[in-house]
Amino acid sequence: MRTFLLLLMVSFFAFACKTQVQSENTQLITYKNIEKHIAELASDKYKGRAPMTEVEPLVLDYLETQMKEIGLEGANNGSYFQDVPILSVTSRLSNTLDLETPAGKLSLKKMDGYIAFSQRVEPEMLLESNEVIFAGYGITAPEFNRNDFEGVDVKGKTILVFVNDPGYGTSGDYFKGNTMTYYGRWTYKFEEAARQGAKACFIVHETGPAGYPWGVVRNNGETTKLFLDSEDGYRDRCSFGGWITKESAEKLFEACGTSFDEMKQKATNKNFKPFALPVKASARITSTFNRGISKNVCGLIRGKTKPEEVVVYTAHWDHLGVGKAIDGDSIYNGATDNASAVSWMLEIARAFTQGPQPDRSVLFLAVTSEESGLLGSGYYAEHPFFPMNKTVACINTDVILFLGKFKDVTVTGYGQSEMDDLLEQEALKQNRYIAADPNPENGMFFRSDQFPFVKKGVPAIFAKGYIDAEKYGKEKTLELISGYWENTYHKPTDEYHAENADLDGLVQDAKLFYRVGSRLANSNSWPQWNTGSEFKAVREASFQNQSD
Repeated sequence: MRTFLLLLMVSFFAFACKTQVQSENTQLITYKNIEKHIAELASDKYKGRAPMTEVEPLVLDYLETQMKEIGLEGANNGSYFQDVPILSVTSRLSNTLDLETPAGKLSLKKMDGYIAFSQRVEPEMLLESNEVIFAGYGITAPEFNRNDFEGVDVKGKTILVFVNDPGYGTSGDYFKGNTMTYYGRWTYKFEEAARQGAKACFIVHETGPAGYPWGVVRNNGETTKLFLDSEDGYRDRCSFGGWITKESAEKLFEACGTSFDEMKQKATNKNFKPFALPVKASARITSTFNRGISKNVCGLIRGKTKPEEVVVYTAHWDHLGVGKAIDGDSIYNGATDNASAVSWMLEIARAFTQGPQPDRSVLFLAVTSEESGLLGSGYYAEHPFFPMNKTVACINTDVILFLGKFKDVTVTGYGQSEMDDLLEQEALKQNRYIAADPNPENGMFFRSDQFPFVKKGVPAIFAKGYIDAEKYGKEKTLELISGYWENTYHKPTDEYHAENADLDGLVQDAKLFYRVGSRLANSNSWPQWNTGSEFKAVREASFQNQSD
């Protein structure tokens, strides 16, 4: 870390004049401009900005027009667009997931007791008296000396695992205590189950460790889901990926002669070993498929002396479109999620284009289909314009609240990389302090568009003013945040009303992250992952491949 900070200081003084000019360019980031973007993108005209609907061309046209007006060049060989191939899957589940147990058949009703989905491009998938393995948390993590599949062959079988990771609810140092690691993320569990060759993976839902109630899972039970299209039809994925309720798990374990608490204790033990349950599982999924193209929107400032190296800003343009009406309103406008962050990014780009040409390139990436699972950013990470070992860092934000200026800068994923130190230096210039995510057990670091970059080893910031608004104080701010998640997030009420909104905090954040990006774009340094990060080895391997 000292080497990184020393290099940053040397770079800072070497480019003092340039940085001073660029600092003055923060004055170009204005309330008026940011409000213009939010009011436009969150208006009913765009009908909630759902990808692959009739409004996507309207969104794309607006973003392209703004990038041209700002002075960005098209990042994809002159084009402002990157095609993202999308697979749309509509599945229907068998009415029950039937479990043959020592105490008789236990039938879990779809939606109420279980849900499942599949990415595999097959019209029908069956579980027929399939053997069930209890695999703890479904984790393979050598750095924690943890292998929940050790000694058991799960190929072609069903595995049952707990949500989150063994550190949840603790203050100890096993895994990261109450801070979720990527191993606790449900997406990881399905990925690892597929790598192990399992046919099905069911996660036991609990509201606390999952970070959301069963209703969230239930509402996605038989909806049409979007995935990145795959030439091989996802033949390497599990046929079934699903969840069962805690109540279902309690009944199942009791039928096997044990209890939920006993199984949780076994799974949490550092010496856990997987074992077969005296259970056979049967279920069915039928699916239909459609394919289409959505688009990332991408603008570029090409670097002057190191154009092959890039700093990336990301913000997703999509939201939920038109859905279930609430109080007569069916348009899910997505003002805070994520018209706010798109506006943040566009105005940072404006500040860059009005200043000296940076030494490194700077890419501004408005990605599609974040709400469907980070599809746009995931596709870019697999098909980048700049190699990942030439990508210095990713700066992302998501869901910015309109509460005015903030005293804090809350970092989701705090402690992962040296990016935190750079951010703190710049935050202090705004008389702000760095705060860690107040709910690290929810794993939000793995749920926004910086994460596909992180999986490739690129250090990233996902941060914003959040917990301590100047005019409300911390206690009241936390109350407002709680109300937002309950009453506004992913609802038609996420609209922009100028008379009730205060965008000063958004302007403040845009200026802050412009300065962070400017420091990186005019530096020779490469921020690194901190010791203990599960992504450190990926970055080191990418640099090793570069030197080879």
